[in-house]
This record gives sequence, structure tokens and C-alpha cells, in this order.
Amino acid sequence: MKLLLFVTKPYSFSVLIPIQNAAEKKGYSVKWYTASTAKRSELPVKKLDSTRTVIEYDPDVVIVPGNVVPDFWPGLKVQVFHGLGEEKKGHYRVTGFFDLYCTPGPVMTERFNLLAEKHDSFLVRETGWPKLDLFHENCSLPENKRSIGLNPEKDVILYAPTFSPKHSSAPHLFNSINDLRAQDWQWIIKFHDLEKRDIIEQYEQLQTENFIIVKEPNIIPYMKAANVLLTDTSSVAYEFLLLNRPIVTWRAVSRLEKGIDIRNSEDLFGALTRSFHDPTELSSVRNELCQELHPYSDGRSSERLIDTIDEILSNDSLGELKTKNPNWIQRRQIRRIVPI
Repeated sequence: MKLLLFVTKPYSFSVLIPIQNAAEKKGYSVKWYTASTAKRSELPVKKLDSTRTVIEYDPDVVIVPGNVVPDFWPGLKVQVFHGLGEEKKGHYRVTGFFDLYCTPGPVMTERFNLLAEKHDSFLVRETGWPKLDLFHENCSLPENKRSIGLNPEKDVILYAPTFSPKHSSAPHLFNSINDLRAQDWQWIIKFHDLEKRDIIEQYEQLQTENFIIVKEPNIIPYMKAANVLLTDTSSVAYEFLLLNRPIVTWRAVSRLEKGIDIRNSEDLFGALTRSFHDPTELSSVRNELCQELHPYSDGRSSERLIDTIDEILSNDSLGELKTKNPNWIQRRQIRRIVPI
């Protein structure tokens, strides 16, 4: 089988790399096509660079974590999602590009099954989310802290705000975070790829050996090294659930029970202190949410995804589906990203 991994955002590489690893273990061919802002990222593999080279490669499947994919390319089009934040606007919008949606857990599966019944133009299979396969590897806090150059004896806060001006905590928590640098804690700041430059520059002024800003697109090593996650509406909170460690959110808009949600910046110190003192508080709630959103902790979601694609290609499950029809706006969008 020949796979093509199509990526347009740098943070999506971590979703697709576990799929590449699982496919290559089975002896399958894997190639990449990068577009938009992902095009600037370095990959240690040769990439396809035009529609002509894609057609020459003739992939059996094109796997995508984004919302669109060239409909003029050959192959089964598979959506694997770029995050677990299914409450975000547009998450359940059917774009008309995909043959198969591989969902991470029961909540998303149920909603997409209803959409599949309505549209009758795509299949839905629950496989787990490939990115979280990386959590299955060593999750020892001291070792993970040490691996990224932190003191394994000190508590670590990972701060990962969303970039959306409407929901971002970064402008509102700056003063409180600055005050908390006096505490004997270590801070890792991971901004979204689309964060405004002036916000990043503001926080860069706070950098010390205990307050670092990381620019690598893959956040997982930093999640594994964190005692507590501080965020807002970012879907990184749902990824962090798999570690069953404390979460503090600032003005979350849904599933507030996943952590300690604060409405005012002056409550940040108390929420973080409470999380360090009792990391098992809300543990049962976190586990319940994880069962709804992503119940797989075996590190084999990528394998399930590859096996699912194998099954669908071998039994012609797509034969009775209706013809998809992306609207002209979406067709125009993908043709700007990838010329025919």
C-alpha cells in the first residue's frame, strides 16, 4: 500500500509521524506533501512537490489532519483531525472532501455517525488519535524533566494558551505569571503557531533558566515533563487528560470539570498551589472525560488506523456511498494551497 501524508500546519506533523512509523513497520510506502505554513518545516524525508509527482506516485490513501485535501488527487481521502477540541466551531462541518473519518473516541464517533447517516457519502471508524501514541512511551516525570534539561526535583508548569483573541489567556495572565516567577517552580511556555508576535515578545522578556519558551512544534515532550498544565480553551487540555495530571484553565468554555477553572487572574496562584498539593483531585473526573474523548492508552491508534484503511480498501466498503461534492469555496481554497 502507498500512503501520502498531507500537512498544512507545522503542529500537525506530530499527528502524522506515528502513522508513518506504523505504516513503515508493515512495509508500506510513505511519502509527504507539505503546503501552506508547513512547507517551511524541515523533514528528513523527500517530499512530493507538485500534483504531477502525486499522480505519478499514485497513492492508495491520502491521510490528512486538516479540513481540506486536493479532491483531484488519487486515493482514499482520510481525515484524522488536528486536535481533540470537538467543541470548536466548524469541527463537525462536512467539507465533502473525505471518504473516511477516523475518530478518536465515542463522543466524536457518535456525532460523525449521525452525519454519515445524513450525507451517506463517507464512512466513520473509531481508531483513537495517532498523536497520542507518543504518550505510551516512558511517562516518568523525573526522566522526562531531565530529558529536556529541567530539574527533576522541581515542579513544572506547562503553559499552552490558545491563539484566538476571543479566548486567549495570554494577555490576561501575564502580570500574574510574572509575579509567580518568584516561586520555586519551573515554567515551560508553548505558544500556538499562530500566536501574535507582540504577545510572544512580551513573554520573552521573562525568560530565565526556570522560565523557558519553546518553539518546537511538537508539544508532547513538554506535556510529559509537566506536573500541571495551564491553558484556556486550547484542545491541548484534552490531550493532557491521558496523563491524568492536574489542569488549570482560564475561563474555559466547555467541560469545566476537567480541571480547576479560574475566572480572575489573581486566582492563579491558589489554583496552581492546590494542584501541586493534591494532584489526584479530579482524577476520577479526568478519567471519565478521557473515556469519552479518547479511551485508548495502548499506543496503537496508528496501527488501528492502518488496519482500518486496509480493511476498507480490501472489501470495497465505499462502493455504495453517494458522490461527494465540495462546494466552490472549498474547491477554490484547496486550489490556492495546491495548484492543479
